[in-house]
Amino acid sequence: MKSEYLIVSPLIQLDWDTKKPIDGDTHLNAGVLSISTADPSKPIRVVQISDTHLFEDTSAKLLGMNTEDSFQAVISLIKKEQFQKEISSDHLNTRFSTDVELFLTTGDTAQSPAQATYKRFLDVMGTLNRPCVWLQGNHDLGELLKDSTDCSSINIVELGTHWVILMLNSAKDHEISGQFTTQELNWLKTTLARYPDRHVIIALHHHPISVSSTWLDESGLLNAQAFWAIVDDAPQVSLVIHGHVHQEFEAKRGSVQVLACPSTCIQFKPLSEAFTIDKLPPGYRWFNLYANGKIETGVSRLKKLPAGVDFNSQGY
Repeated sequence: MKSEYLIVSPLIQLDWDTKKPIDGDTHLNAGVLSISTADPSKPIRVVQISDTHLFEDTSAKLLGMNTEDSFQAVISLIKKEQFQKEISSDHLNTRFSTDVELFLTTGDTAQSPAQATYKRFLDVMGTLNRPCVWLQGNHDLGELLKDSTDCSSINIVELGTHWVILMLNSAKDHEISGQFTTQELNWLKTTLARYPDRHVIIALHHHPISVSSTWLDESGLLNAQAFWAIVDDAPQVSLVIHGHVHQEFEAKRGSVQVLACPSTCIQFKPLSEAFTIDKLPPGYRWFNLYANGKIETGVSRLKKLPAGVDFNSQGY
């Protein structure tokens, strides 16, 4: 797909560095993406999208919503809000620039996993002309995701000199709930020790704490206690972000902030005993990360919910 934007950002250089596992690390995909910024006084902008639930057939619908259309609408919203038009001095050329340095998608990219589905997602994200890293969700298939893009093999994103994002796989093919393998937990512990002086963000698909929705909490991170035992010993961890819950969510566990973003399609109603669709429209979350550890964040949504949603559905 041809990019409709020419991004001009001379202050940012991307250095792809797929490294071998560090000493004692048996993680199979220890890829590192380093993003250097020339102006450390400016915050680093990251955009999170999640749970796109794309089908191989672009006309297919999830509970009455065409997920391809809603995804494209959210991407258009991101372009409108996060990109700035710049007209050249001769007024002959229009360029677009952005402060966004990373797009992070936290799982369930596909509702019907297929290479064509993932390739189409990657083509759309490619129009943003910024690096995008992926996490597997419970509706994704790991091998297909891995074969479809190199982005899914990135597990560490170094943002400037003060921040790092650690990407954890909580998903297992054909399982709704999340669970880290012992290998994944050992990798987290070892990698946190590698970054004692950076502010750390941990990204995963499943929610590691209760979201106070009975039915959703049944499919959260099953071994969350083991996860938090490691995080509690790592004071540099500032933020945990996740998908899966299809809603804006904010909580605090000790000094660690826990945040989720809306889905780009169907929204789940918060504080629900059983499966319930919310009437809020799709959206995304943005972050500003400051060198001193300060975090600014917000959620932006489409102006209205796409028509045709089946609010009587009991699940999918």
